[in-house]
Amino acid sequence: MSVRLFYVDESYDATRFCLSAIGIRHADWRECFHRVRQHRAVLKQDHGIYLRKEIHAQEFVSGRGRISSTVVTKHDRARIFESLLGLVAALPNVMVINICLDTAGRADPQLDAWDRLLNRIERTLLEIERRELPLRKRLLTQLPAVVTDVLRGSLATRLNAYRARALIFADQGRELEITKALRKMHAFNPIPSQFGEWPGSVKAKNIPVERVIEDPVFKQSHQSYFIQLADCVAFSLLKREVAPTPLVKKYGIHRMFERHVAAVCLRPASPKDPLGIVRK
Repeated sequence: MSVRLFYVDESYDATRFCLSAIGIRHADWRECFHRVRQHRAVLKQDHGIYLRKEIHAQEFVSGRGRISSTVVTKHDRARIFESLLGLVAALPNVMVINICLDTAGRADPQLDAWDRLLNRIERTLLEIERRELPLRKRLLTQLPAVVTDVLRGSLATRLNAYRARALIFADQGRELEITKALRKMHAFNPIPSQFGEWPGSVKAKNIPVERVIEDPVFKQSHQSYFIQLADCVAFSLLKREVAPTPLVKKYGIHRMFERHVAAVCLRPASPKDPLGIVRK
């Protein structure tokens, strides 16, 4: 089975709710972790930042929190924050899915954002299957004639066993509600047609989430470098979307998402948006 591990965190203010997910292939996880761990080691060496100290983007950029054995200026914090976004973009085969919703008129922007995210993950993995399975069939037809039917069948079985699936890891908070929502989506997930109605004059079609396996795994963010990176991505997205404060403008934090994360954004998640950011 081919598995994507998605690390999710959020950032929000009174007007916007942003949710970002960093997707890593299971085969690349160890290399990704090695790079992140190495980056943190460099930050400790250069700035004294504790390896086990959580980097929470909003607090870190604003200058709050004792994260180092020495004083780390706001200028240095901004540059360190930018380096973390560059680190995300440099991870092998990484994909980033972003949700940014207006909070006005929404009873629960957080659960709405999770709904959008889970559906985008499902559709992305389904599209991977749609591209990959016909390719595998073509490859099997190109096997030499000397290959026995038994071996051909064995190869087909093994190739078709590798279907894209996802596991979700997220920061703690509202675990029961998010888990309950995903479990419901496994069975009942009505999706409205982008053209107004589905064939048969149906306004919404039930398309269950099947490729996100198990309940989400919730961890305290200080226990996961990857969740901390997802927090950095979500915060940089939020600062891109709202009017910059003097501090944000001074250090160019509102431009960092586009400068670094744009290259690895999953644009098909929302084709109408230049960076694939889901907004509805």
